[in-house]
Amino acid sequence: MSAMETSPVPHALRLPRARPGVVSPSVLPNPRTPARSDLAAACAALWLLRRGVPRRSKPRASRLSVAARRRELALSFLPGPAFAETEADLEASVAAGADREAGKVRRLLEDPEVKLIRQLQQRAQLLDGRTFRPLQLPSLLQKGSPLYDADVVCVGEIHDSEADHAMQRLLIDALTYALFLELRSSEGVDPSAPRGRTPQPGGICQLRSWPWEWHCYCCGGPHWMVSFLKEYFSRQQQPTLDGLVFDKSPDGPGSSPSKFRQACDWDRVWAYDWNLYAPLFRFCQLNLNRIVGLNLPLEAVLTVSRGGLDSAPEWLRSQLPPLDLEQLKHRRRFEDMLRMPLEKAVQRMSLPTSSWSPKEELNNMYQAQVLWDEFMANTALRYVSDVGGRLVVLAGANHVWRDAIPDRFEAQARRGGTARRATTIVPWRGSGLPPAGAADYLWQMDGPGGGDELAAELRAQRERLKGKSRVFPAGYI
Repeated sequence: MSAMETSPVPHALRLPRARPGVVSPSVLPNPRTPARSDLAAACAALWLLRRGVPRRSKPRASRLSVAARRRELALSFLPGPAFAETEADLEASVAAGADREAGKVRRLLEDPEVKLIRQLQQRAQLLDGRTFRPLQLPSLLQKGSPLYDADVVCVGEIHDSEADHAMQRLLIDALTYALFLELRSSEGVDPSAPRGRTPQPGGICQLRSWPWEWHCYCCGGPHWMVSFLKEYFSRQQQPTLDGLVFDKSPDGPGSSPSKFRQACDWDRVWAYDWNLYAPLFRFCQLNLNRIVGLNLPLEAVLTVSRGGLDSAPEWLRSQLPPLDLEQLKHRRRFEDMLRMPLEKAVQRMSLPTSSWSPKEELNNMYQAQVLWDEFMANTALRYVSDVGGRLVVLAGANHVWRDAIPDRFEAQARRGGTARRATTIVPWRGSGLPPAGAADYLWQMDGPGGGDELAAELRAQRERLKGKSRVFPAGYI
């Protein structure tokens, strides 16, 4: 079996359909467009041959017929001489590619290593954050569930915990797979069919990413997309993050882990163990899940932490949403976490605040913390408002309690006149339980059947498959 370094659901082979009066820039022969697969290129070339010359393409100086211009544009989009120059040969190439994709899907659905991952997802157990009733992960990935229907799913982590990162990948794959099955079911298409739309914003359709503007014209549709906002990257790093998924050129960020690590300045900006995070980046790359920078530059946070909001640079102050600095329980948890373990600080949230007062000398540091949460919530809101789909926010556990990113995301949406829903999942290792409502769901990590146990089984699979042929997502989760 050959290695399958593709998405768990094959790229959509359907020819892209532009909106009336709008030509998708993702199918124009643009030298700046990241490299695509041969099959995707053939599909895009066929679309150009059938639909005619794009409206925005500039005419050549010489007078060519429309048919000649159309052929030239289509053939210039192909990656090389492997494809013949006739429409019939392009049709044959697409058909052959469909057969290859069908084989990949069959292997994906039948491979025992992938079935092991599905079994672990079936065993995964979370706790309801209000009643603490145990819930199986598959029951939360049904239409109508708060987790499934949320615009934003915030998943916490302890940054240096290998098990937390493994659980994030297991959850991400389960959500993507559930959306894929729902999409195929809604269209009456068999899950093993090679043709049809997929939840990933990739393949032929690629998202334009200008500063703070994201547009997708021909993918599976906003409701189905799964993208990821990550605390460890800033908005300014977006071109590099898009390069990881879409740019496979020899010197591009997607060509190798070391190139991406260097391009995103990992060792200076984040500096946590690269090996803990690299599987997640590879997972997103193979699954064509777009990564979006969530945070503001670290230098801006440090500036506010030292001098308060008044010291924030002008470019930052012009982009700031209103900051809610009046949540006393949130403030007390922030101060408690400076001197005690996270679990104990969270459990103290149930204590009354009537006799407690904040320390003024920590005002600047707290303003930086709130700025962090509000800015990340704002990035999430702007993205989901422009693109839609499901957004999975991966951030430190302290950022994903309800009073951090989730509540602030919903409050910003209400102020803008829309109703958005954020759901939060927090890994939990405390001996007791947090206050009811502090999170929507808790992922119990300790004990039999907990996250640590499932992560150990995933780690054993990765070791077993190291250096061997794999079927995605086996060995990448």
